Amino acid sequence: MKSLLKKYRRDLHSIPEIGYDVYKTKAYIMEQLRQYRCEITELCGTAVCAYFRSEMKDSSDCRETYTVAIRSDMDALPMTEGTDAAYASIHEGAMHACGHDGHMAMLLALAGELDHTMHTIPHNVLLIFQPAEETIGGAKDICASGILSTYKVNRIYAFHLLPMLKKHAIGSRANEIMSRSCELDITIHGKSSHSAFSNQGIDALAIGCELVIELYNMVQAELPETEYRLLKFGRMKSGSVRNAVSSSTVLQGTLRSFRDDTFQFLGRRIREISQSYEKKYQCKINISQSLGYPPVINDPDLFEEAKVALSEFDFHTFKEPLMLSEDFSSYQQLIPGLLLFLGTGTDTPLHSNTFDFDEDILATGVEAYLKLLK
Repeated sequence: MKSLLKKYRRDLHSIPEIGYDVYKTKAYIMEQLRQYRCEITELCGTAVCAYFRSEMKDSSDCRETYTVAIRSDMDALPMTEGTDAAYASIHEGAMHACGHDGHMAMLLALAGELDHTMHTIPHNVLLIFQPAEETIGGAKDICASGILSTYKVNRIYAFHLLPMLKKHAIGSRANEIMSRSCELDITIHGKSSHSAFSNQGIDALAIGCELVIELYNMVQAELPETEYRLLKFGRMKSGSVRNAVSSSTVLQGTLRSFRDDTFQFLGRRIREISQSYEKKYQCKINISQSLGYPPVINDPDLFEEAKVALSEFDFHTFKEPLMLSEDFSSYQQLIPGLLLFLGTGTDTPLHSNTFDFDEDILATGVEAYLKLLK
């Protein structure tokens, strides 16, 4: 299985595609699935589902009336690959830098295993290959298609690769696991003047610096330590020349939390503080905020079951959730779901243009999926 996993992963790694435009990826997946005894469904343009029916007809334990789903994302990131790998991206400006190539390889290898083991699995299995996780949240369109109800899916699992976790280790936790995330843009409109006459201007750069510090302090001071949240600005753009007061500053950041009321509280306070700065400095501040993905909340019963089923693996229970985000949460709005992490044991972070990993870990993921399906 390891050689097949390596082939799948490297083939897919070389043809990364963005968003819903994953046509080569879809064709590759379809080509592999057609060799197996499964019902293939195409939906949402480039999504692919493979349905395997339980063959335990005579077993009193047969639960054929329901289906367990397993999901893999298909899309890549809009970035230029920086590795010298022989299987590096052949598509300029696109790279599998988040492990989705590995996720797909695991599901394709799992399909091969299911093809000859469905007589041992007491329920049906639906494999979901989903586009647009990194962009507009393709999971919500899969859910809206009705396929989960069509196949009577009553639970869903997924793995995500994680560099910070030891190689071959599996990690997860009950309840909060990945945050709700949104993009936050704050634009401060001031008034330009020559630096020699700065009192005649409204310094948007200075206002922006002060505003960032006050917002950071607010996030830390106005919520209890036990409430998981994050506000960080990663980009500031301001001014045009060194000897003039800046007339405009743009702050670009991310807001993350797990509870809706926390998310709404932080959004409201950001606006209230910004309004106070408008009055204080006679500037104008515009705020743009996306809705983002809902938080990933693992079903506690599925987590406890998985902890037992996967006890023979190097299983880690995370003490705290990750402040990353994932559209797997859309499935969890409809059915119980469990997101797990598979360790790559590397120092290279996700979304890095040098992200890579040893494909041997993928066999651990397939074996874990088979345990969960029993």
